[in-house]
Amino acid sequence: MLANIFNKRTLQDLIMYLGIPLLIWNTCRPWLGDYFSMLLSTLPGILYTLYTFFKEKQYSITGLFILATMIIGGILDIYSKTAYQMLWNMVYLNIGLVIFWCFTMIIKKPMGMIFFIDYASLHGVPKDHTRLLYRQMPYFKYFMLLTGFLAMRDLSDIFLRIFLIQLYDVEGFNKIKLITQFWNTATTVMFVYGILLIVKKIQIHAKNADQEKEILK
Repeated sequence: MLANIFNKRTLQDLIMYLGIPLLIWNTCRPWLGDYFSMLLSTLPGILYTLYTFFKEKQYSITGLFILATMIIGGILDIYSKTAYQMLWNMVYLNIGLVIFWCFTMIIKKPMGMIFFIDYASLHGVPKDHTRLLYRQMPYFKYFMLLTGFLAMRDLSDIFLRIFLIQLYDVEGFNKIKLITQFWNTATTVMFVYGILLIVKKIQIHAKNADQEKEILK
């Protein structure tokens, strides 16, 4: 079920975050210039994120986190004033995210666990139950690894963007957008695969626990 939803969502994301922005950039650039065309190309993604947030009622920590990230990125873009500076905004944002992921791991509240609690809540599992359960071993270890993956994903994105910006500059915005979007999609697929593995392990542990209870009876 999760895989089917993800496939449909991936296509929508590629259209709204890649296809339409590139169309706007290439169409409007001759008239609006680099900065305003690049700024305008971010609008479909912002509107799409807001639409998804309110349509799916993502009033959770996960939804608010995504919304906050989008707002911060939008503010950085508005205050950039040049297209070249806008290219660097995602680098700065990802640096902040890497620090954030690592901080949540240090204080023993990995965001991977928070995301999973919200996911379980959407499927009818009370948050009070999952908060207690997921802090136990081996579940907690899985969420530390999941959060560590998020940090490594954003760290790899930082180095990739720096390399591409220095290689292509503003003239290569199409290539930078294509490469980084497909890399983000690939790492998101890996992240979802990690979630599926955790779900499977949780189910196995729950089944074993039930079998132990039956034996004790």
